[in-house]
Amino acid sequence: MADDISYIRKWLKRGLSKDGLTFDLSNRDIRNKEALDLAENLSVPDIEILFLHTNRIKDLGLEELAQSELFETLKELWLYENLIGNDGATALAESDKLTGLKYLSLYTNRIGDEGAIALANSTNLGNLETLDLSFNRIGDPGAVALSQSTALKNLKVLHLDANRIGSEGLMALSRTTGLKSLTTLNIMYNKVDPQALQRMQESPRLQSLKVKTDLLTADD
Repeated sequence: MADDISYIRKWLKRGLSKDGLTFDLSNRDIRNKEALDLAENLSVPDIEILFLHTNRIKDLGLEELAQSELFETLKELWLYENLIGNDGATALAESDKLTGLKYLSLYTNRIGDEGAIALANSTNLGNLETLDLSFNRIGDPGAVALSQSTALKNLKVLHLDANRIGSEGLMALSRTTGLKSLTTLNIMYNKVDPQALQRMQESPRLQSLKVKTDLLTADD
């Protein structure tokens, strides 16, 4: 593609919905170079839903996009199945372009504890209602930070399936001292010892939520 960015015009023509509210850039083999081109050369006023999933975007590309006009009016951002790590998640957490975001999908990336902690403490994501971090690399520190989050005050649905969360993190999530608006918690396919699993199941806070907890025990 070199310096020719005419492909962006083609993507815009093919991907923008008739009402101008949804822009689909999924499955475009977008890497950091293309992400930078988009950040620097594309403004789509009033889009509310942006599909960027199933690409090859890494942290650097997302850092550029997170500060671009493309993100300013979004309510939904779909970034699953990319190559995003802690720095990319932190860039989202620190972006003042995402204050209106309600849905953020980041499953199947490379986000660990540092990225989860940044998201948990983000003052820009206070309107977020759904956060999907399934199939990442989050362990106990990230799970504890999310469970104690007061910044994500409107979060209703949290997906943490298939991470690296152990008993400490899962116990913190079962108490969930933060996330006062949470109604649904998915923590399937993490690892926990049988005693901690029993304590989790007895948690009054957990019983008040819709929870999927098909967990792997230490004996599995």
